[in-house]
Amino acid sequence: MNLFKNKRCPRCNTKMPTEIVHCPNCQLNFQKFNTATNREAKQALREGEKDRVLLRKGRPDDVKFVPLLLLTIFLGFTGAHYYYVGRYKMGAFFSIFFGVGIVNAIINALLNVTPTGDLYQVFTLLVLVWGAVLFMWIVDIAKVTCNKFKIPVSRE
Repeated sequence: MNLFKNKRCPRCNTKMPTEIVHCPNCQLNFQKFNTATNREAKQALREGEKDRVLLRKGRPDDVKFVPLLLLTIFLGFTGAHYYYVGRYKMGAFFSIFFGVGIVNAIINALLNVTPTGDLYQVFTLLVLVWGAVLFMWIVDIAKVTCNKFKIPVSRE
């Protein structure tokens, strides 16, 4: 057996040979997992049933590459690509900090206010978080391009 031909179970992270069809630890059926859809996962997430959803690298059949890539490139800093695949919490994270960054920029540009003291520390923290979100956006573009972006799928 070749040691380099291993895979990990997406549910329990157990390492196993690539030929195995069911995870020996959690009994996940890899054939069903590979044909699972994003539409069912979005429905389960809206209903609050997170236990029915797993994140999968690579796109399921119902998530199209071109719209995902275009949303990631042109609106990714707002979290649009996360909303598209049903990862609503990450989308909200991106949207909130994008909005915070825009508000900070407007306040500084229009009012010509230079924050001082405690306000300066808050402003600096928000700018750092906004910078981290923009960095995450660039990483997401690379992940979508290389088919490594994690998309929720239904495990049933």
